[in-house]
Amino acid sequence: MSQVLALITSDAALLRCELDRVRSQFPFEKGSVVGVGGWQDGQVVQRRYGRGAPAEEAWEAPDSEVAIMASRALSVGQGLEDSAEPFRFRQWLFAAVGNLERGDQVRERLREELPEFLAAAVRGPTWEEAAFARYLAELRDIGRIEDPQLDAATAAARLLSCAKAIEQVSGGAGVTARPSFALVASNGKVVVATRRGSQSLSYALLEGRAECGRHELTSHSSDAEPSVRDHRRRRSVVVATGMPAGEGWVLLPDGATLAIDRKLSVTIH
Repeated sequence: MSQVLALITSDAALLRCELDRVRSQFPFEKGSVVGVGGWQDGQVVQRRYGRGAPAEEAWEAPDSEVAIMASRALSVGQGLEDSAEPFRFRQWLFAAVGNLERGDQVRERLREELPEFLAAAVRGPTWEEAAFARYLAELRDIGRIEDPQLDAATAAARLLSCAKAIEQVSGGAGVTARPSFALVASNGKVVVATRRGSQSLSYALLEGRAECGRHELTSHSSDAEPSVRDHRRRRSVVVATGMPAGEGWVLLPDGATLAIDRKLSVTIH
């Protein structure tokens, strides 16, 4: 089973602390490959872990305000470098999950509609990578692939358009059932996500607190310690697939798109 998690936080230095808070709810399936990406000093940092790699390593994301993690079981003919998510293009990271009927045909049809430079960037065999390229094409149409000032609402609207295109292409490939999938994207400044059909996608708000096993802080630690104050001030939003209802998780409605900006404001379109 494929899984995706994205986390955006107010304090890049405490990113791994925030990931620790949700780690127990997000176990990687045995035999899956795992990818993690973030933005360190303005540059994308990506790591991939093959089958059998210690799961602990994947959670040691780089110091970043945003991290995207993804796990999946590779099929025959799929390699770690061209099929493991999240995918990257310039400053963008993207991950998708879902079961698409005739995924190979959907991939080819999506690729056929792309500008030449984006079609050439689809090197792997998965529909998820082609979906990423389609999202980039949506941003290119408005001239904002590399716009550092791209607002979350616009990024979310383009992702929604991408999701609709996948549905249309799927129908054109002869698939009668409505496809179920989720898409997550970030340029390190905003996080956007959308879901379709039965594929779940949830989000949760993480408020600051003193407790942190990584820094050996407890509820009794003194507020006079700078580290305690930093942990209390931090805020984060996490988006993930396959999360149980309740326990702070809010299920994104079918067909909805989530937009999170740098101020951690959450909007559902």
